[in-house]
Amino acid sequence: MKLISREYDPRMGITEEYWYGDGKLTIRRLQDVEGVLDLNKQHYNSHGNVGYGDSDGLHKVARVPLVLIEKWLREEGFDWFNSTDAERRARLNANPKLLVRPGKL
Repeated sequence: MKLISREYDPRMGITEEYWYGDGKLTIRRLQDVEGVLDLNKQHYNSHGNVGYGDSDGLHKVARVPLVLIEKWLREEGFDWFNSTDAERRARLNANPKLLVRPGKL
């Protein structure tokens, strides 16, 4: 496989690579998620033991990297944007590094 092009979208933080070999074009999408996961951990640890019921409205409970949403759709058929609240909560509870607050959703 030969890398023929690499494009970076600074707004989304995603790099798209185009590879060619054996008569096939492969598109690879990458995102450095370590910064997102580190930020999630900082927010999570700063909340202490506050539960989800302490809010009087909407509040952030998780931060999910875009490439992970794409991966779930491509590899598992899980469509984040067309799923129910219960399905999204179950997905987030199964991936605690995405949470920014302690507790179960």
